[in-house]
Amino acid sequence: MKHLIKLSFIILLLVGCKNNETKQKTEVKKEPTTIITKDYELHIPYKQNGVLILFAGGGATAKDTETEFKITQPALQKNIAVLLMNFNGKLWIENKDSKQLTQLLNKTFKKHNLNTKNVVIGGMSIGGNITLTLINYLLENNILFKPKGAFIVDSPIDLYGLYESSIKDIKNPDFSEERLAEPKWIINYFNEEFGGSDAVLTNIQNVSPFTLKTNHIKNIKNLKNIQFNLYTEPDKTWWKEVRNTDFESTNAYSIQQLFKVLKDNNWSNVNLIETKNKGYRANGERNPHSWSIVDKKKIIKLMLQ
Repeated sequence: MKHLIKLSFIILLLVGCKNNETKQKTEVKKEPTTIITKDYELHIPYKQNGVLILFAGGGATAKDTETEFKITQPALQKNIAVLLMNFNGKLWIENKDSKQLTQLLNKTFKKHNLNTKNVVIGGMSIGGNITLTLINYLLENNILFKPKGAFIVDSPIDLYGLYESSIKDIKNPDFSEERLAEPKWIINYFNEEFGGSDAVLTNIQNVSPFTLKTNHIKNIKNLKNIQFNLYTEPDKTWWKEVRNTDFESTNAYSIQQLFKVLKDNNWSNVNLIETKNKGYRANGERNPHSWSIVDKKKIIKLMLQ
């Protein structure tokens, strides 16, 4: 009899432990997974509602994007994976670059079982140029996933406009040699890449997202039917006082003109979002050319639509 009582006690104890273990397991919160490679930094929630892909500005990294645009944690809380790309350093990309980036993204999506039904891509500065060209390619060629939305942040989308502004800058007698270094580099680089001053306009249209001189939008034509947001902060005073730059030479001006052209061509899903006094770097420095002009809540809302 004593043995039966002891055995019953042991069984009850084991069952109780098992129930407690089960209860503990259900209460354990699944933490997001972080994967870091030379190509990207990826944050994956336990459950996925979508994937947000971000391209950094010139010379910046995935880590820089995370520092300047603190969207990772808010996105993860809504079960949105965040893929921060290290691809940078190019003012534009060509078809071969788009193909290579597509292969990298497809490999990443398959390897980590990412959501292919809800993808939004955005980019800061030249990262925005990459975003537009890449999405145009993805929508036409990719089978695995097709982005439902795009956004750019104060990007130099009109490369010929950038070339013309640089020519104007080097003629300014008030500019220091330090201030002239960038426009001189742009002129020389563009002349080398696009066949000299007489051929720049013709050839640059093959890669530039937008060319105001000819209202050329062919390179982004496939974005017409997806949500497309243009972010910029047209602070004329800051650009004049800090950079001695006329408004017509800023990215904000080119973005405004692109919006007008797209609207004239019946693009119903494009939005121009102009901010005021929102542009600040993570260190507190005032700069309208910053990730901070983007409303993180609205990006997440776009993802969840």
